[in-house]
Amino acid sequence: MLTAVTGAILLGLILLMTQPVIPMGTASEPPVPASSPSDVAPELPVTPADPGDPELVDAGDPELVDPGAPELVDVAGTVTYSSVLESGVVALVVVMALAAVLGWLTARRALRPIRSITSAAQRAADQELSTRIWLSGPNDEIKELADAFDHMLARLERSFASQRRFLANAAHELKTPVAAQRAVTEVAMTRPDAGIGTKELGRKLLASLDHQQRVLTGLFALAQNAETVERKDTVNLADLTDDILHERIARNDEQIKPISELDVAKVRGDAALLEQLIRNLIDNAFVHNEPCGWVSVRTIGTTTESVLEIANGGNHIDTTKAGQLFEPFRRLCFNRADPPPGSGLGLSVVRAIAEAHGGSVSARPRDEGGLVVRVCLPAA
Repeated sequence: MLTAVTGAILLGLILLMTQPVIPMGTASEPPVPASSPSDVAPELPVTPADPGDPELVDAGDPELVDPGAPELVDVAGTVTYSSVLESGVVALVVVMALAAVLGWLTARRALRPIRSITSAAQRAADQELSTRIWLSGPNDEIKELADAFDHMLARLERSFASQRRFLANAAHELKTPVAAQRAVTEVAMTRPDAGIGTKELGRKLLASLDHQQRVLTGLFALAQNAETVERKDTVNLADLTDDILHERIARNDEQIKPISELDVAKVRGDAALLEQLIRNLIDNAFVHNEPCGWVSVRTIGTTTESVLEIANGGNHIDTTKAGQLFEPFRRLCFNRADPPPGSGLGLSVVRAIAEAHGGSVSARPRDEGGLVVRVCLPAA
């Protein structure tokens, strides 16, 4: 576009500066010098003219004009401007085509490092933090950008590796004392001389240890990011949900009626984390329910996604506050006098695991009371 505008301006200036030139072969009267009235032109001898001479044809008589003879018209300016304009337009078109080709080649070569940076950024977004650009060339602004991007990826890789090591060490250091306390408590409860008070205290300690275990597991799941999840297992949500549901029904103290509709829904991910996701949803559906209520569990499999949907009856929940259910330690139906069981991390862990597997989770309060939780994961 800039080339076309510049060429048009240049062509206009050339036309403005071009002076009309009389083309060769056109007749023109020579200029007559100015003379005074006293000047008398000398008489010239008159030679009888031959009537048949073609040069003495009367131009005013149309019958005597040769139709094949060219007209003596002054077209100097028209011929000059027309020629310059035609040549200029042709030259402008050629220059524009050449400039377009050269501009495309130059832009392609100049943007090649940008494409390398974009490709590296996409690989890093796909959890390949070990990727690097290693751009070679002159030390210009683009190379500085590529080097800064490489440095950023190196720091991110070290940070995530350090976080994974910290989580592994913290899990070991925190779970080991809890397991030891559980073992000591169980041994004390099974002693022959253990009294009723000792056994009651042991049951309370075991319940407290179970609570600590759930809190630790939930915190580790929340701290785990998508880059640390290995999606190497192919899991059928229907089979896994059916096993966990039957296990929960076996210890159904609330007399909740289960309803299941399980279709094949396969996903790829971490089997242990997916099991924890389903277990948290089913436990929440049984615990946060009305007496002698119901729980509905469904799995739906399509070509693009696998869906787990769990609904239950219970207390009415404000629709505007449904999103707060996924915040850690947030309970909308919390009563300090009679707190519900659990740690307040169940749905937070569910959301973290779903997002780590490239999926999503949503909650919709029912008009009759209760909640519908829907988890959508990419199909295997």
